[in-house]
Amino acid sequence: MRRWSTLLISLLLGVCLGCSTEPPPDPKETLALAKKRLDAARTVRFDLSSEDLPKTGVVLVSGGGVAKRPLAFRGRFRVATGGVAVTVSVVSVDGTLYARLPLTDRFVATRPERLGIPDPASLLHPERGLSSFLTQATHVRSVGKSRSGREVVEELRARLPARVLGRLLHVADPSATFHARFFVDEGTGQLRRASFRGPFYDATTPTTYTVVLDRYDEPATITRPR
Repeated sequence: MRRWSTLLISLLLGVCLGCSTEPPPDPKETLALAKKRLDAARTVRFDLSSEDLPKTGVVLVSGGGVAKRPLAFRGRFRVATGGVAVTVSVVSVDGTLYARLPLTDRFVATRPERLGIPDPASLLHPERGLSSFLTQATHVRSVGKSRSGREVVEELRARLPARVLGRLLHVADPSATFHARFFVDEGTGQLRRASFRGPFYDATTPTTYTVVLDRYDEPATITRPR
């Protein structure tokens, strides 16, 4: 009886030792795949929101629209000056930004800095756009997965230097470090949401910007306004 027990235990140990569990994916590899997916997308819809904005100065409140390769965007941004906010419709094509201000019925060419925003056409640029954040993040770690509607997304937390964020958002202190959170769809590898918190406007008031991405590769036509 003891021999059979010993043999059974040996067999079970052999089976267990033969089993192998795949190690979890490297968080940096997850972000690298998300960059690859975003760089391959012809169009993407973006929605931007903010929290804890300063009450003074020119600040970007929110925005949204469709970005299309190679360098085009159509959407709107809400900008506040001294606590008074206005919504500006914008179209960016071939390196020129056109804006339609409130109470006007036509677009005029302008410079992004006059509106307190970056040129949104660069959102999909592989080296200066949002995807560049994914591979230049440091201290990347996964904090788990959760369900978002029909999707399962993995949350990754990281840090980003201000010089990287400054490609798309106003940054007061170019030497600062920001906290970042990325949410990547497990099934497609696509970036679904990203948030950034830190001293965008001043060191004493951390601000959070969150961008949501969806509708990858949906057809879109963006032309120069008449």
